[in-house]
Amino acid sequence: MDTPATGSAAPSRGTTNLTYGLLAAVAIVGVIFAFSGSAAVFNNWYSLFKAVHVLGAVIWVGGGVSLMIHAIRGQRAYKPEDIVTVAKQAAFMGEKVFAPVGLVTFLMGIAMMINTSWGWGHFWIVVGLIGYASTFVVGIAILSPLAKKIDESAEKNGPTHPETIALIERIMLIARVDVAVLMLVVLDMVTKPFA
Repeated sequence: MDTPATGSAAPSRGTTNLTYGLLAAVAIVGVIFAFSGSAAVFNNWYSLFKAVHVLGAVIWVGGGVSLMIHAIRGQRAYKPEDIVTVAKQAAFMGEKVFAPVGLVTFLMGIAMMINTSWGWGHFWIVVGLIGYASTFVVGIAILSPLAKKIDESAEKNGPTHPETIALIERIMLIARVDVAVLMLVVLDMVTKPFA
């Protein structure tokens, strides 16, 4: 007679190894693409820097938009517990994923510029740098600590307590503006307005 499992199963080592293997394969193929692509406008290093820059932006912006969508769903359904869960995820993602990926994205943008003759004074470059700086600072200085406060308030007072709700409303407003700035930076980088 089969006995059902009472606890949750730990992830298998094979799944973790598969994930790392897929990441390594993507990195290797990406380097091959960068060094053999016909789109290498300036040089192959520029293509590699651009590939890492765009991939970082996709992870950063896509992750932020995804978290925002989950939070909005929780807010519309008036499920503070769901928003607290998203806040916990946002705190982790902001600290462990978005901050380092945002920094790499920025550094790859700088490396691309060093490998071109465009100059730093173009409108789209200045707007991109200001947008990056503002969202990076907001993420580290405001959103991440605020997400932790929500978690603490929810643990101490419960997810429907007025203090927790007020913190949730504050983070939702700031996060919406932050995600909008990130999307504008992407549009700025892609369209290069007033170049």
